[in-house]
Amino acid sequence: MSKARKVKLEKSKGKLLVPSDNSPMDDVGIEELRSQQAASEASFSIHPKKVQYENTYRMDPADRFKPYEIEGTAMNILKSHLGESAYDPEMCRNESLAIAAKISEALKAKNYKRYKHVVVVSIGSLKERPGVYLGSRCLWNDKTDSFATVRYQNTSLYAIAMVYGLYYE
Repeated sequence: MSKARKVKLEKSKGKLLVPSDNSPMDDVGIEELRSQQAASEASFSIHPKKVQYENTYRMDPADRFKPYEIEGTAMNILKSHLGESAYDPEMCRNESLAIAAKISEALKAKNYKRYKHVVVVSIGSLKERPGVYLGSRCLWNDKTDSFATVRYQNTSLYAIAMVYGLYYE
């Protein structure tokens, strides 16, 4: 397209309007206008507006993390997944991941607002009679944060689930 035929387009709120010089447009000019308009509309639809909420300035939870509720839920999940299963290292690796995910989903269903949770599940063998000591240290607020520990055992394996609930201000 020659310099004389280039059409300057006016913009209004991100949409392209008609040519500014009122000259008749040929097919090339119309196609160029349509492609620019389509590109302009596409660029606006790529980035949707982000909703921004105001601060609530809440420092204490409305509903606290309740370890006794979580212990019951975690124990039911451990019993349903492990039952009377025999210890197998590969099966236990996969089951510990599945159990941790299931407990995490159960915590999300309880809808503790502003709480982040961590779920750790360990499964081991009872055959060798190992002495296992599990310890953890956390830096947290005693007024808002809490944890629950659940232990399950059958004839060939043991499982320990530790669930931490941390209030996110």
